[in-house]
Amino acid sequence: MHGTNDAGSGRAKRRCTRGVFERPKGSGVWWIRYHDEYRREHREKVGPKGLASDLYRKRKTEIAERRYFPERLRRRDVLLKDFLEEFCRDHVDGRLRNAVHYRQYAARWTAELGKKPLRQIVPGDIARFARTRREAGFAPASINRELAFLRRAFNVAIADEKAEKNPVLSRKRGGAFAKENNQRVRWLTDDEEPRLRTALGEPHWPKVAVALHSGFRRMNCFRLRWAEDVNFDAGTLRAHQPKGGTDYHVPMNDELREILRALPSRLRSPWVFPSESGTRPLDSQNFINRVFRPALRRAKITNFSWHDLRHTFASRLAMAGVDIRTIQELLGHQSLAMTLRYAHLSPTHKRDAVRHLERAPTGTTTGTSVSDGDPAATAPGEPTSRVIGEKRKWRRPGSNRGPRDYETLALAN
Repeated sequence: MHGTNDAGSGRAKRRCTRGVFERPKGSGVWWIRYHDEYRREHREKVGPKGLASDLYRKRKTEIAERRYFPERLRRRDVLLKDFLEEFCRDHVDGRLRNAVHYRQYAARWTAELGKKPLRQIVPGDIARFARTRREAGFAPASINRELAFLRRAFNVAIADEKAEKNPVLSRKRGGAFAKENNQRVRWLTDDEEPRLRTALGEPHWPKVAVALHSGFRRMNCFRLRWAEDVNFDAGTLRAHQPKGGTDYHVPMNDELREILRALPSRLRSPWVFPSESGTRPLDSQNFINRVFRPALRRAKITNFSWHDLRHTFASRLAMAGVDIRTIQELLGHQSLAMTLRYAHLSPTHKRDAVRHLERAPTGTTTGTSVSDGDPAATAPGEPTSRVIGEKRKWRRPGSNRGPRDYETLALAN
């Protein structure tokens, strides 16, 4: 009797602990052991016994439903902060011009989601980040750059099999990307320019003057080199490795030539605007933060950035009547679409176009038509034409129609 009960309890004990075992004994650390559909044995370290039992049942169900993929279990979950550091080291540093900006993007994502594994980041996390940035007053373009950076990082993670899907969805799929408005054109007015010059002081004004007279972006302005980029003989400045990728040249006017010739850096540095040591170019961001923005505040100039100096260059050319194609070449734009934002400033751009629709007064001829009353203009036996209101009808010599009948016919058609 007792032996039967002992045997039954032993079988029950073995049944409830099948596939789940403790190692080492008394440690409280439980493992599971099971075989897949190919009879290969697998072991997993779990922890508490209850979790181990649940995971054992889950694995058996996955195997029965052919949803068990052991290669996924062997993958190590990578935290976002660790992967972004690896991504910047392998794909950003030393390879991209704006590496500093990409590092800033990585720091912001790390502060927001850095402790999460890549596989646990979902589109909702991205949407919350974008909403927080919008509420903080950041422009849609700035938020979109941060989203694009993370999307690129996740594409690399997917290729390296460290993530399975990209949580940064496109705008068409309901992602957090916002529509940008890049049509803003802010230029330095004639009243603001002398105020800014006074606030900056003469030692710093040449940096602004180069931007105003060349239209160079900030990077190209502060990285100008005397030997490679400034050519006084040809009278040109070269934009080296610009945003578009292709170098281009801008002619120097007399004022810009005099400003550059007067700079003391010609005798002590290879850089037009060097640092204090003269061996490196001036840190543009440091100059913006410490010199340019305080000068804007002293001059009481609002809603203005360094890039608006480039807008000033293009806007003044357009308002002076320079054609839009020439402005495109001077700005180094790869497509005309970027330059067309300045087209509305040109006083002749649309005026010349609508003049082609002007009609000559009634009774006069337009174009290159031949007058009926000029025998020298029409060879014998050749048809002549008469133009009425830009409509043309042919009349052969000897026709019985009079001029009045012909005009009625022309206007009716």
